[in-house]
Amino acid sequence: MRKFLPLLILPILILGQNYHGAEYRTLERFQYGRFETRLKPGAGDGFLSSFFTYNDDYPNTEWTEIDFEILGRWDDNIDMNVIDETGSHLRQHPTFQNVHLDFHTYAFEWTPDYVAWFLDDDEIYRQTGDHINGLSDSSKMMMNIWTPAFTDWVGVIDPRILPRYAYYDWASYAAYTPEGGSVGSDLLFTPQWRDEFDSYDTTRWEKSIDHIWNGNLSLLIEDNAVFKDGHLILCLTDANASGVADHLPPSGIWATAQTADSIIIRFSEEVDSLTANSINTYHISGIQIISAELWEDQRTVSLTVSDLNLSNNYNLVILGLKDDNVPPNTQMGQVLGLSIPPPVELPLNINCGGPEVQGYLADQWWSAGVAYGHEGGNYQLNQTYPDISGTELDSVFASSLNRFSRYNVRLAPGLFDITLSFVEQSYTDPGDRIFELYVEDSLISGTIDVNAAVGSQVLYQITINELLITDGELNLLCSASIYGRGYAYAGPFLNAIQVEGEYTVSIGNEPIEAPDVFGLSQAFPNPFNASTTFQYQLREAGVAELHVYDLRGRHKSTLFSEWKSAGKHTYSWNADALDSGIYVVQLSSAHKTASQKVLMIK
Repeated sequence: MRKFLPLLILPILILGQNYHGAEYRTLERFQYGRFETRLKPGAGDGFLSSFFTYNDDYPNTEWTEIDFEILGRWDDNIDMNVIDETGSHLRQHPTFQNVHLDFHTYAFEWTPDYVAWFLDDDEIYRQTGDHINGLSDSSKMMMNIWTPAFTDWVGVIDPRILPRYAYYDWASYAAYTPEGGSVGSDLLFTPQWRDEFDSYDTTRWEKSIDHIWNGNLSLLIEDNAVFKDGHLILCLTDANASGVADHLPPSGIWATAQTADSIIIRFSEEVDSLTANSINTYHISGIQIISAELWEDQRTVSLTVSDLNLSNNYNLVILGLKDDNVPPNTQMGQVLGLSIPPPVELPLNINCGGPEVQGYLADQWWSAGVAYGHEGGNYQLNQTYPDISGTELDSVFASSLNRFSRYNVRLAPGLFDITLSFVEQSYTDPGDRIFELYVEDSLISGTIDVNAAVGSQVLYQITINELLITDGELNLLCSASIYGRGYAYAGPFLNAIQVEGEYTVSIGNEPIEAPDVFGLSQAFPNPFNASTTFQYQLREAGVAELHVYDLRGRHKSTLFSEWKSAGKHTYSWNADALDSGIYVVQLSSAHKTASQKVLMIK
């Protein structure tokens, strides 16, 4: 995203290049085709790793760009975008797996009729329409690592996370041959070449040399595109360094008390599991460290501790922690202040994108030290304070949080009623913008189109009743299907959040048994080969249905639709009739839904 963002946020862009990034691009331009690479992106706030096509002849010819952009800030998200003369057509796609842990294959197909994106050979998103029909100027295949100035998109970079690397195993191109090919969708493509990245092929590629553009905080230098061990490695370093070299020990970025007996620590880089899992690595005066567990991302550690006094201030001392380099760098001592976010009092009303008004709290950015907040997005305010149908809270709904991806609220274990409020004030026609809503990883709605539901300037609400929270956080996630136009007034939006209910246990006490609730437990095994088993729970007797959808929302199978008693049930699913891929399994009963993603590998 390098054209439309700078035009709208120009005042923050007059900044120096504090970092060194890298870019690798073909000498040849291509019109249409299947573009593919195997990539392990870098993790961390404030930067991205990419694979894309771009018409570098702009502005002599029209803007033409198709993107995979993997933001380091989120482990389970992929940005896919088409940028043309009309603007961005962005989707921030939830993957529900950590794409930073290993290599994955990323591909997109560009034809006169569609652009489709693939993850590990599964199509996960497709765009059609007029903006695709006009996307015709030849473009170069590119990949880069860089630090955008747009912190509302990528987050804020902390220099302590450097260096960061993106590893590319190979890249390939297949020409669009509609009369008949051998690969890709409907065999529309014919392979032309594949580069294994064993060395720098100057007959096909070039490295960017001291390249910069408006909105990029990093200078892209030749020395940060490195070939090593059969990989192309694109490096992100500070302005005084280059290449593949890490001589710095790991550093704690933040530490937060989730409860009186639980602490979460985020580190600057991937760390050694032996020292990370040792309780002797961590010290808090007057507090016993009971256990330490390194998370799957290799950068986060959870500590179980004796009772913290949540009214006190604590320092966490880290000593002897090693990173995963060979040989490792060792942390010889760090004191990190422990954040203890204030408890949330119920009922909780949040004015998304706006100030404190009419009993609603002001919005804020999510961080280690706050009780609630959003990740990504920008605030918009309708200065005219329109008369909104269906509510007397016009000053609340005059503001909105636009183009956000996630919203989080810290909640002690309990049962809650969550109400989300939407008022469309930027678009007037159905289909102008449509987005998905996930709550606690369950798909609540795949097609939120407020104009289609109620029209513009009318309150539209979604309520999730009796939601059980046990992990200390309510997590909302949104993803655009139809992005909208421009930048500020586009993507998923939200006007207000209301949380009501009661805690079933006070922070620091042993949890009591939660009441019977509606829900769908994680499938086991997952991933699976031919069959997997679900456990699900119904709060009351009635007709229950279990459906299977693919990632494009197409219905694949009804597993059952029948009367079920209240309580716990088990269902075993044989999926032999389906191809390998990721599917969404959705349980519904009594106007409640729950869903999860499963991966079948044949």
